[in-house]
Amino acid sequence: MSASDTSMTDAINGLQQSLILFSQVYCIFLIVFGTMGHLLSIYVFTRSALRSNPCIRYFLASAISGSMNVCIVVPIRMLQLGYGIDIFIYSLPVCQVLSYFLGWIRLVPVWFISMASIDRFLASSPSATLRGWSSIRIACRMIPVIVLFICLIYIHYPFNQAILLLPQRSCTFATSSYRAFFSIWNLIFWSWIPTILMLVSGLLTIRNIHKSKNRTVPQNNIHENNKRMDRQLIRMLIIQCFVFSITTTILSIIQLYVSITNNLIVKDNYVKARDQFAVNIGNFIALFGPCMSFYFFTLSSKLFRRHLIDGFRRQQPIQNTTNTNAQQRHV
Repeated sequence: MSASDTSMTDAINGLQQSLILFSQVYCIFLIVFGTMGHLLSIYVFTRSALRSNPCIRYFLASAISGSMNVCIVVPIRMLQLGYGIDIFIYSLPVCQVLSYFLGWIRLVPVWFISMASIDRFLASSPSATLRGWSSIRIACRMIPVIVLFICLIYIHYPFNQAILLLPQRSCTFATSSYRAFFSIWNLIFWSWIPTILMLVSGLLTIRNIHKSKNRTVPQNNIHENNKRMDRQLIRMLIIQCFVFSITTTILSIIQLYVSITNNLIVKDNYVKARDQFAVNIGNFIALFGPCMSFYFFTLSSKLFRRHLIDGFRRQQPIQNTTNTNAQQRHV
């Protein structure tokens, strides 16, 4: 073996070891902090003071689907890339079914956030007809519709997965042409459309809020509380929109670059290993948004922090006050 072949082998092994170490550390980080964060998010979003808001329903659906990413997608990827236990390669049906499930479950949280952005636009609209579409009834119907929609638009994915034997046994794209198609498809349906929906609805919501300031509206405590909640929800949506758009776009661009260059140039083993390393890192980056949403909620929203803190101490002071009043009446 020549010196150049030895150095290339060492470089490939270095990439593999770096990926193994990164996968182990990063996945454990996502599992620990993601599980804890989503449990707290679900706890906050199911509180009686918030669960009647349709936007919160979409946040709750996003938190539940995000917890599925933490508890299912991340451990499977950690076993596959961090410990060499690849359950995808046991059989072709397993490869296709798992690829399909892990693929669409990653898309669901960002689409729920998009629907939450649209709901805020509808709720802020001066039109009573549009405001009527912002309701718990509509949200409860749209959540399963979004899940079904993602399942249907992703239906082509498992039929284009195959188990390849070289350079090692792996579950991957059946053809290079489908890899290129899926890169563009992923960029459109995972990055561009949800981001555009969030951006446009967010700008329209801000416009409606500014217009509402110029209208004379009777002010009361309920009205002020609703406006304050709307501002907090919009802030939560903006930070989520930013994180999802950045992380998903990075992966889509990497996949698109690899697909295009595979068809244009002949790559040696090191370049192929480097490309696969970049794709794997991009996949992990794309999981950051769905897994860490609780911390973005906490940092961006005083409303979320207040309900989180109040949730842990909500009953004790009330019970003490009630007992004291009862004792005073008894005396």
